[in-house]
Amino acid sequence: MDKKHSFTYTPDAGKATAILGNDDTAYGQVWHLPTAPNPLTGQGWVETIAQHFNTPPKVRANGRFIIKFLGLFVPIMREMPEMMYQYDRHYVFNSSKFEKKYSFTPTSYSEGIKQILEIDYKS
Repeated sequence: MDKKHSFTYTPDAGKATAILGNDDTAYGQVWHLPTAPNPLTGQGWVETIAQHFNTPPKVRANGRFIIKFLGLFVPIMREMPEMMYQYDRHYVFNSSKFEKKYSFTPTSYSEGIKQILEIDYKS
């Protein structure tokens, strides 16, 4: 819960993928899709989202053993142990190369959360 974790806002990733796919000069290079700087820690994500819902944050972290055990009963959890490297250390992207070349500003974490929460799920 104390490690920083970058997340890329899906609409930004879609736009960036289209930009790269339509630029011949982008081929043969490594690109990080636009991702806001200064990511939150796991604890920070929980607190920020709870704040948007006007509710107190509740945090519970499970270790590798519990995740593997859950994988016996919950199929999607079987894949989690091999992805845990994203959570046991800082997992931070730097997309400044993309931002500079394409004059692109990633959606901030706060704005991304706000937009996600405003989605009308009834449509």
